Amino acid sequence: MSLIRSLSVLALVAGLGAGLGACSSDSPGGGTPTGDGGLGGADGAAAGADGGMAGAGGTPGPGDGGVAGQGGQGGQGGAPAVGSVRKSPTNGSAVVVTSNDQVAVAVNRTAGRVSIFKLTLDPSAAVTTKVVDLDVGPKSEPWSAVIGNDDDTAYVILRHDQQVIRIKGLKSTPSIDTVKASTGSEPTGIAISPSGLTLFVANWADGTVTVIDAATLAVKRTVDLNPSLAASGMIGTVSPRAALAHPRSLVVTSNGDAADADEKVYVTEFFSQARASDVPDDDSRFDVGRQGVVYAFDIATYTVAAPITIAPVADTGFPDSKGTKTGCFPNQLYAAAFNNGRIYVTSVCESPRGPTGPDIQFVAPGTATSNFKTQVHAAVFVIDAKEGKELPAQGLLLTREFDKLFTARNLPDDASRRFPLIPNDITFATGSSFAYVTSYGSDAVYRIAYKADGTLEQVGAASQPFIDLKPAGKPAGELPVGIASAHGITTAPYAFVINENSRNLSTLSFATQITLGAVPATEAATGAEVAINRGRKFFVTGLGRWSLGGQGWNSCEACHPDGLTDNVTWFFARGPRQTTSLDGSYDSKDKKRRRVFNWTGIFDEVHDFELNTRGNSGGVGAIVHRAGPPVSAADRIIFDGAPLVADQQATPTPQAGLSGSTTSLMPKGTAAPKSALPDWDEIDEYIKEVRAPRAPVSLVAADVTAGKALFEASGCAGCHGTSQWTISTVFWTPNEENNKADGLLRSTLYTRPAQFPAALNPPSMTDPAGKAPIRFTNADPAVVGANDQINCVLRDVGTFPATGTAGVAPAGVVIKEVRANMITPAQGATGFNIPSLLGMGTGAPYFHAGAARTLEEAFGETFDRHRRAFGENFRPDAAQLRQLVAYVLSIDESTTPHPVPTNLGFSPNLCDQIPPGIIK
Repeated sequence: MSLIRSLSVLALVAGLGAGLGACSSDSPGGGTPTGDGGLGGADGAAAGADGGMAGAGGTPGPGDGGVAGQGGQGGQGGAPAVGSVRKSPTNGSAVVVTSNDQVAVAVNRTAGRVSIFKLTLDPSAAVTTKVVDLDVGPKSEPWSAVIGNDDDTAYVILRHDQQVIRIKGLKSTPSIDTVKASTGSEPTGIAISPSGLTLFVANWADGTVTVIDAATLAVKRTVDLNPSLAASGMIGTVSPRAALAHPRSLVVTSNGDAADADEKVYVTEFFSQARASDVPDDDSRFDVGRQGVVYAFDIATYTVAAPITIAPVADTGFPDSKGTKTGCFPNQLYAAAFNNGRIYVTSVCESPRGPTGPDIQFVAPGTATSNFKTQVHAAVFVIDAKEGKELPAQGLLLTREFDKLFTARNLPDDASRRFPLIPNDITFATGSSFAYVTSYGSDAVYRIAYKADGTLEQVGAASQPFIDLKPAGKPAGELPVGIASAHGITTAPYAFVINENSRNLSTLSFATQITLGAVPATEAATGAEVAINRGRKFFVTGLGRWSLGGQGWNSCEACHPDGLTDNVTWFFARGPRQTTSLDGSYDSKDKKRRRVFNWTGIFDEVHDFELNTRGNSGGVGAIVHRAGPPVSAADRIIFDGAPLVADQQATPTPQAGLSGSTTSLMPKGTAAPKSALPDWDEIDEYIKEVRAPRAPVSLVAADVTAGKALFEASGCAGCHGTSQWTISTVFWTPNEENNKADGLLRSTLYTRPAQFPAALNPPSMTDPAGKAPIRFTNADPAVVGANDQINCVLRDVGTFPATGTAGVAPAGVVIKEVRANMITPAQGATGFNIPSLLGMGTGAPYFHAGAARTLEEAFGETFDRHRRAFGENFRPDAAQLRQLVAYVLSIDESTTPHPVPTNLGFSPNLCDQIPPGIIK
């Protein structure tokens, strides 16, 4: 048992009214509190032992004071019966609390466990005791949960297993029911109807919502969201099919009566979609040319309405290093909550237009930090539920608002400023307009005080700018994934946060705005899992050495949610680049095999992405000769030939990208100087475990079979063969001998076979015999670094323009082939590194610059060279196109891969000519 006692209790109980104990300022009830103090007693008490909300009659106090009572919600003593009416809207979370505030249920996503806690709450103390830790399968990925109306049942999504399980006996001896419900692919969100009779599950990879009978766990129907998106015109002209939509979370309304049929379900679309109008003609279009999407359907007819759109932010308040204002568009819509007639949606608002990273062209070296602050922003957008429209004036860019708060409070510009990096869950203090947002990657919870009309009163609290989940002297909460508020008038000062990485449950005090402590939810990682768990933390976090000032400005996860892709085209140093999903980085059947990284084939080790941490996120990084504290850029090992600053140390020869080996700089490596930290080894172990999303369950089997035959007959495996679904493979050992400036990769040639389509591999076209070095070679040393790549993995399939910077794209899509400065033409004439086909249902848009909005466009007329790369006569008709799309969508880690074809008369794998000295 862990006893967590609230501080400053005496300050809260001043001014008791009507004989009831005081609650936090962020709680319902009556009375007249003052300042940050508690609420006085209410005129209407909560009825029954199930702890309903207090009755009406209270008067809000000044400052951060109370909220008027909301009306009684009680029972008849004890828990409500099955089917009793739930008075408040529901949305699932990774942690949920029964309405009587006696039990919390938390999922442990990486451990395959579901933890049940007994809660004993009153205004002076909170006792959290773990009752049981249920094993639901080590790889099952319990993702989200919701409490049944009887307060004795919980329903839990198992994302990988594609199931909903029921946990019964929460009041006595919790156990897993033998009956389970099947869902669509990659279920992520769950909610329950007001009557408690129906469950709704968002299937992220299918684009559907499964409707389940809560009593029998039988599937009642499937609501297809794909037709709504297809009809919107946001993804071009396409027939409805699986995996167009990607629903992430959902919320069910409640008007307080016993009927479900008059309620609505709102579902967030995880990825942004293109705007068809009001798009600027200048480069700002790349920051504001997309929008957020929320679907809605009523329970009476299950008819999905036209999507509700969320507009981009025209000015983030963070100008870039050119002094140009930057915008951002809503993407990664993680969570939704309903409050006071409005739906609140959390989002990562993304700003991909360049410049990115430090830009010494415009400011002095060492001071160029502006661009680190322009790329990703935490946001909460608001929708009027009655009108079904966004309320733009009420949306908040949390990065901007907290920057203002930190500046107003004169906080030093160091790690004490912590920004909400990835806002992955939201809750409201019961009966109030105080929202709380968890930040994945910042290990904190952020408070938003809304006025009654929905406009902003303030962010943060008078006592704390944010709630730190890692308070000094107490167990740390790392990587929060869910938050739940207590419900009753005497227990509402508390909330609970489940932390994925530290695997514990934190208790928060809304009264004092602090973390009171944390109790273990499940066993800590052991064995090989330790490195994977640590690697996951470093991949997600923006604290410490991982972003500018350790303030949470950016992280790997911010662009690679779940280790996959944000589906955004960023303007990087090489040109416009669609974020690559990491599920194909390693061969899931042989973890010793990995692909060449990045669209232009410029990295051969995961550790090379240290340069992104430094140059894109502004962090110190983790390849350092000393670990600190304090964390300082002076600790860096300079391995790319850049000038030394202060106490930095340098490698004798460059080890970045395709030069040398960054892995060799690890503590157990062979190079010098050695890094004091093994963090990138651990990130590497995590990336090996990133799995591809499972195929949509709704694909037509006959189409999949026919599409497979077309795939084989058209030679698609010539580029996408092997169990990695790409022939791009690191076939050498990165080391000094192979990778140095005049090493074997540069001096060894490969030969393009005579029958190989010459235009498909431009590097070998300049030689009459079709010979080219494995690694790019240029006589001018000034441009080698800007063009360095592995030539034999590159293919030109007609996605890059022959001249100019206007990109190749179908009507309605604008691509600009320029580098991060938005002026210099992009690299791409030599072709692009072949991507993996794993999890393609996640990948829209497609190609290096996101030119194809759907798979249909990727196989369409605009990219005719792509579909005919090794099948000269392949021009699919409508039926064949449907079949090919179905097959590509079906590819996941369970699909039998295709070998590289041998019937072409030549080897399509130009890298298979492994010469002596290149170590396989």
